[in-house]
Amino acid sequence: MSRGKRCLVFDADPQQALVRWATKLQLNDPLFKIEPLTKASELEQKAEEAYQSNTADYVFVDTIGAAGAWADDLASESDAIVVPMMLSDDDLEITTDTFNWYVGLRERADDPEALPSFHVVLSAVPPKQSKAETEVERKALKNFPVLDDYFMARKQHKDAAADGFIHSIAQARRESKNPLMRVHAKHFEEALEEASSILDALTGDS
Repeated sequence: MSRGKRCLVFDADPQQALVRWATKLQLNDPLFKIEPLTKASELEQKAEEAYQSNTADYVFVDTIGAAGAWADDLASESDAIVVPMMLSDDDLEITTDTFNWYVGLRERADDPEALPSFHVVLSAVPPKQSKAETEVERKALKNFPVLDDYFMARKQHKDAAADGFIHSIAQARRESKNPLMRVHAKHFEEALEEASSILDALTGDS
């Protein structure tokens, strides 16, 4: 969106966390649209409608992260699967389950090469890792296709959860009459650059 791209988001998580977030903050941006996705079978039609009407450049689907027939259906309509993983044993175990589901999906598929690519992005990574976190990172790099760029642990992500899109916050800080706010803008710009780099790696853009 910071580059003028139109984003359509489907929230397939039963808790509807993203829909609740957007509703709570009353987000109103012509480049952003979000709606719940209650059935995996609806994705093909909804995505096709967006394509035919030329109303979205990117389509994102947020899921609960568990495997199942519905996950197979969503995967069949996707270009890439992205699994965020924090440096914890619990997240390592959950990511392993998801990766094993993907491997099984490829084995079941008539045309495995038609399936979406699978990526793990390490998230909330602290600047200084503990020995335990370093070991989890080592295992992740060994076992999964991990993206080169990580989502680092940043206060700006919490600010975005409370106030809205990072690029909008960065712009507001840059244009603030308060010199201190203008100084803080660079931290949001760094977070935005990080996220943009991860998206570029997924889409093949540069």
